[in-house]
Amino acid sequence: MRQIEPGMHEYDLQAIIEYTFRRGGAERPSYGSIVGSGPNGTQLHYMKDRRELKPGEIVVVDAAAEFDGYAADITRTIPVSGTYSPDQRALYQIVRDGQAAAERNSKPGMSIQAAQDSSLDVRARGLAALGLIEAPTATFDPPWPADCSQSPRACQQVSLFAIHGISHGLGLAVHDPLQAYYGDGTFKQGDAFTIEPGLYITPRLLDILPDTPKNRAFKDKVRKAVERYQNNGVRIEDDYVITDKGLEWITRVPREIDEIEAIAKQKKARAIP
Repeated sequence: MRQIEPGMHEYDLQAIIEYTFRRGGAERPSYGSIVGSGPNGTQLHYMKDRRELKPGEIVVVDAAAEFDGYAADITRTIPVSGTYSPDQRALYQIVRDGQAAAERNSKPGMSIQAAQDSSLDVRARGLAALGLIEAPTATFDPPWPADCSQSPRACQQVSLFAIHGISHGLGLAVHDPLQAYYGDGTFKQGDAFTIEPGLYITPRLLDILPDTPKNRAFKDKVRKAVERYQNNGVRIEDDYVITDKGLEWITRVPREIDEIEAIAKQKKARAIP
């Protein structure tokens, strides 16, 4: 966060991060680092990491270390120029609020589905307020085979921009089994997992929709807003464990807007030439 600046390349940021992992004693990155700037941040598993960072953009950085055999999984979305634009702040805060909602619903005995649903509801209300979807529960005709009566979430407009689930188990592998998934669907002491909501705004997502009257009306209504917010991807990912005291947040990397902007102002010389 202190070293990011326009003119760097995605691989420069990747090098700084992975160098720091090794200097801190980690054996290796726990997975291939994702550093996606501008439009690349809207691609979920972008891993080329070759693009130049442009002023005014944000960068999705999904990178973590393996230490003593255990994997972490962390994502932050960082402003290249040190501050978020008003539109970027709005998107970021929606995602952060969605993460906080899931945190409140990730306690021993609580349903993992409730955590997922609460996060998606928050993001749906936020997208509707920005004009990116028609309403929090508005639907579209999906481009994939789906029974909307059986899986209504898959057909909601929010799912077009919130393209992945918010959690997976964590442990000796970056994706490890989780009792909440393989048991009765509730969190239990000992669970280790991520909470990682995201939003990815690009007109390409509108273009994949089938040409139906319902979808044409949806696209006509939101296209200007999508073009306004386009090329901004935001993901915030943290790791947690369920203990006898409840939910413990263990990846304490700054994540609030004001925290990140304050750190970015403390510019340092690059560690990697």
